[in-house]
Amino acid sequence: MTDREVSEAIKKLQFQVRTLGAAIDYEAHPFEALILELDWDQDDFDRAAFVFEQWDHKLREGVAMSAADFEQDFDNTFGVNYQGLKSIVLGMYNSGRWVDVCKAYVESMPGPRVVEYQGIK
Repeated sequence: MTDREVSEAIKKLQFQVRTLGAAIDYEAHPFEALILELDWDQDDFDRAAFVFEQWDHKLREGVAMSAADFEQDFDNTFGVNYQGLKSIVLGMYNSGRWVDVCKAYVESMPGPRVVEYQGIK
C-alpha cells in the first residue's frame, strides 16, 4: 500500500469507529461509550485508572475528598476541565468502576448538585 492508501484506509476506519461509537447504547455500555467519546486508548485508560486508584486509596485511609484537587488531578493528567471530567465521572460510575470515588467527588462539590450528577447516590 502507498502512504496515501494507508492514510485513506485510516480515515475510513476512524469514520467507521465514530459511527459505531455513536450507535452504542450509553445506558447499556457506559464504559465503552466513554472510551469512544473521548477517543481513549489503553494508555489513556491506564492514566485515568491511576488517578481513580490514588483517590480510592486516599479515601480508604480516611482522607477527605477535595473536588478541586480531584479536578486538578484530571486537568494535570488529561488537560480536561470540569465539563470534560463530567463524562469521565459519569462513565465510570455508570459502569460500576470506582463508584465510591465518584460518589465522594460529587458529594464534595460546593453548591447544589448539578443535574448530570443527580443519578449518583
